[in-house]
Amino acid sequence: MEHRQHDNFKKELIHNLAEIQTDKNMRRFLDILLTPSEFDEFSRRLQILKRLIKGKTQREIAKDFGVCIATVERGAGELNKKTKVKGIISR
Repeated sequence: MEHRQHDNFKKELIHNLAEIQTDKNMRRFLDILLTPSEFDEFSRRLQILKRLIKGKTQREIAKDFGVCIATVERGAGELNKKTKVKGIISR
């Protein structure tokens, strides 16, 4: 598939997520869209980002979650590039 088509798919996903108004419906949507392991991984990544925002060290986070340091470094790198995300995640 073309890169442009993938971008359109991403836009459609974002639009659909933004339209979901309740936790119950969001859970239903994510249960349909993701496998249980994908849902777990997605949830874990959010928690990693939250801990980075709170100032925990990358090594502490990697140890707490039993993940390699590269996983945590990726999250830290994205936060450094996109500081606006901090306001969204720390709600």
